Amino acid sequence: MTNLQLLLTIGIPSFLVVLSWLSNNARHAEHDRRFDDVISAQHKDALEIMRNMTALHERVAVVKANQTR
Repeated sequence: MTNLQLLLTIGIPSFLVVLSWLSNNARHAEHDRRFDDVISAQHKDALEIMRNMTALHERVAVVKANQTR
């Protein structure tokens, strides 16, 4: 076996392993970004619900205060 054959025998599989590792990392980063987007949207929705509940609570308090007069 020549040196070139040895290099190709070791180099090509090693190169393919590195490429697959990089590809998996890129996919993982994409999934992380999507997950972060979903979590961010849920937090925004939760904040909006809390604002609406606070406004509703204030309205109920006003109605109760008017009823006790």
